[in-house]
Amino acid sequence: MGKTVFFAPVLVLVMFGGSSALAAAADQEYLGYYEQGEFALRVQKWDRAIELFTKTIEKNPQFFVAYHNRAIAYSKKGEYDKSIADLKKAVELNPDYPDAYGLMGLVFEIKKDYASALKAYQEGLKREKRDELKKILQRWIKEIEGKMKKQK
Repeated sequence: MGKTVFFAPVLVLVMFGGSSALAAAADQEYLGYYEQGEFALRVQKWDRAIELFTKTIEKNPQFFVAYHNRAIAYSKKGEYDKSIADLKKAVELNPDYPDAYGLMGLVFEIKKDYASALKAYQEGLKREKRDELKKILQRWIKEIEGKMKKQK
């Protein structure tokens, strides 16, 4: 396929809302799991990354980037349906997260579900603000449209 997954998570700033030391500790705990999970992704320890992002999600089920990153690990293991489920959860939590749509398109494309890939890429393009990534998504949309024409 030749496509590189460029959809890396954005830096997420976390502000502690309460004055409770327990709440702050819980926040730090999920962030600790998240940071370890990112490291596991970088060193290609897919199972460990999945485990750590799962712990992150257990501690903070609203942290959409953790679903995205777990989806990366699942896709690297060839567990595409799990990857897509996590990406759908990420966009459910944050509908304006173009990185999740882009990765979802890649996974659908791997599965040769070109109609779903096209839809995901188009949704990502609607939300993408970075010009360079818009160009890449536009190119991928054209490629998918070409593949769909060949299938007919």
